[in-house]
Amino acid sequence: MSKVILVTGASSGIGLAIAQVLHSRGHRVYGTSRREPSAFGSLPFRMVQMDVTDEPSVERGVDQIFRDAGRLDVVVNNAGLGMIGPVESVSDREVREIFDTNVFGVLHVCRHTLPVLRQTGGGYIINITSIAGQMGLPFRGIYSSSKFAVEGFTESLSQEVRQFGVKVCLIEPGDFRTGINESRKVATRVHNAYGDQSDVVLRQVCEEVSRARTPEVIGHLVNGIIHDPSPALRYRAANLLQRFSLTLMRVLPDRWFENIIMRYYKLGVRG
Repeated sequence: MSKVILVTGASSGIGLAIAQVLHSRGHRVYGTSRREPSAFGSLPFRMVQMDVTDEPSVERGVDQIFRDAGRLDVVVNNAGLGMIGPVESVSDREVREIFDTNVFGVLHVCRHTLPVLRQTGGGYIINITSIAGQMGLPFRGIYSSSKFAVEGFTESLSQEVRQFGVKVCLIEPGDFRTGINESRKVATRVHNAYGDQSDVVLRQVCEEVSRARTPEVIGHLVNGIIHDPSPALRYRAANLLQRFSLTLMRVLPDRWFENIIMRYYKLGVRG
C-alpha cells in the first residue's frame, strides 16, 4: 500500500537515497531542504522548503504536506550535521549549531507531525542517528552527544505514543559514501595541546567515508520497517567492523574497550 512519507534533509546523502528508494516503491514522498523547491526540479519526488532548526518553518512545511496529501503515514528524521574537534575546543556557538539541527530539529518535526499522525490513525516515526549515538568517539564528542540525546528521547517517545498507533524506530548508520565530508563542521580553534590529532582523525574519518558503500541500503531498510506491523525499536546499518565494535563494547570492561578505540585512532594511551 502506498504511503505518504516525509523525509527531512532529502536534498543529498542518506536522505536523498531514502527518498529515491521510497519513491521507486510507489510511495508519495515529500523531501525537505532549507533551499527553495525550485532548486530541485529534476528530483522525482516533491520537495518542500523546511528549516528544521526553525519551528515555524517546520509547522508550515507539515501543514503544506497535510493540505496537499490529506494525510501523513511516515516521518523520517534524517537532517543532521557532522562535527569534528576536541570537546575542549568546540565553542558554544558551534555546539548549538550541531544541537539545533541534530536534536532540536528532530524534536520540532516530531512535535508537529505527531498530531497529524494521531489524526490519521497512526503511522511511523523513524529517527536516523548513528553508530556514534551508541559510543563516544574521540574528537567527535559533540556529534556523539547529539546523537545520544536523540537515542534517549526516541526511546521515551516510543513508549509514550504507541497508544496512538504510532510506531517509533531508530536507524543507526555507520559509514556511507555521501557528501558528509564536505558538509562536516570542524572546530575553528583547536587547543594546541592536541597538536595535529584532530586533523589526523578527520583525515581518517574522511577516508573511511570515501571507501564506504552508497546509502541506498538504508532506503530499503526504511521500506521494510514501514511495512512491518511490529517493527523493532533499533536497527543498525553498519559494516562488519562497526557492528563488531558494538559487541565488544557490551562485553569488554569499559577501559579495555576505550583503549581499543584510542589505538584505532592512533591516540597515545597512558595509565
